[in-house]
Amino acid sequence: MSEQPILFISGDGSHSLISSIHDTAYHSTHGALTESTVVFIEAGLNYLKERNYDQISIFEMGFGTGLNAILAYNWSIKNHIPLNYRTVEAYPISLEMASSLNYGTLCEATSIFQLLHELSWNQIHALTPSFHFCKYLAKLENLQITETFDVIFYDAFAPANQPELWNIDILSKMWQILNDGGVLVSFCAQGAFKRNLRSAGFTVEAIPGPPGKREMTRASKKIM
Repeated sequence: MSEQPILFISGDGSHSLISSIHDTAYHSTHGALTESTVVFIEAGLNYLKERNYDQISIFEMGFGTGLNAILAYNWSIKNHIPLNYRTVEAYPISLEMASSLNYGTLCEATSIFQLLHELSWNQIHALTPSFHFCKYLAKLENLQITETFDVIFYDAFAPANQPELWNIDILSKMWQILNDGGVLVSFCAQGAFKRNLRSAGFTVEAIPGPPGKREMTRASKKIM
């Protein structure tokens, strides 16, 4: 099944898409760029930076529009912290659709943003000496992951739209690939999600969410 989403302008002026497959928006209607910055950059990368990580490995569930990846790329350049970025996507958008999104312009990285979409799948690419990137064309439940990571950007569609990605089995898989002391961050604050995270072994905290959401979730892996 191919993804043929519809573009719209979110509340902060950044674009987002409505999925034709899952019948829901890729990002918050209140602001796509703002949401990704709060959830994944501030609660994920900045959190690890404050804990003196001098290089960070990222696993992203849902490459989607590429917004999280371009924000992480810019963050790496600004903070002089190398990133090893892995992401998975089962239903990629077309290059034509990617080229119509305004993230490259807003992030002042148009060529890099387009390159993220153009790069071949299932192969590691060194965009710079300090940013290594690989996107896997697969469903998460079918992906065999041999690496481990410091942070997981859990950006699947909401549980109501993609329930198979919020169960204990999948979250246990995320726990297994997360390094000790690492974190999983997600826009979702659903009670069942947090209970499943705890059942999978995570320590869960509710933290303030982006505009339009009172809370979001950060879950840590702590091995005593």
